[in-house]
Amino acid sequence: MATTYPLEVVTPERVLLSESVTMTIAPGSEGQLGILAHHMPLMTELAPGEVLATLADGRTTSHIVISGGFLEIAAGEGRTTILADSAERVDEIDITRAESDLAAARQMLADASDGTPEQIEARRSIAHNEVRIRASRGQS
Repeated sequence: MATTYPLEVVTPERVLLSESVTMTIAPGSEGQLGILAHHMPLMTELAPGEVLATLADGRTTSHIVISGGFLEIAAGEGRTTILADSAERVDEIDITRAESDLAAARQMLADASDGTPEQIEARRSIAHNEVRIRASRGQS
C-alpha cells in the first residue's frame, strides 16, 4: 500500500509545488489539516497560513505561505490540490514589504465601517501579512 500521494500547490500565476509527498499540513478554515496517503475525499476552504509538505524522499519543503484558497483531495487516486489565491515560498518573502502591507491593512481596518467588505478584506490582509512575517522570521 503506497504511503505517498501527489500534491500540487497552485495559484492563478504559477505552480509552486508538484511533488509526491508523505504528509501535508494546511491551514483549514476550522483549524490545521493533516493529510496522509489514503485520506478520504475532501473539499475545504483554506485560511491564510502556512502549508508544510514532507516530500517522498523524507525532506521537508520550504514552508509555503498562502493567503487562502481551497484544498481538494480527489476520490480514488488521493491527488491533493491546493488552489491558493496567492502563495509564496518563505525564502521569497520580502519582510520589508510584508511589514508595509501589514501597516496598510491595519490602517484600512481602522478606516473601515463594521461589516463592510473593506473590513473583511482588511482583516484577511492582516492575517496573511502576520503569517508572512512570522514565517520569514522562522517563528511558524
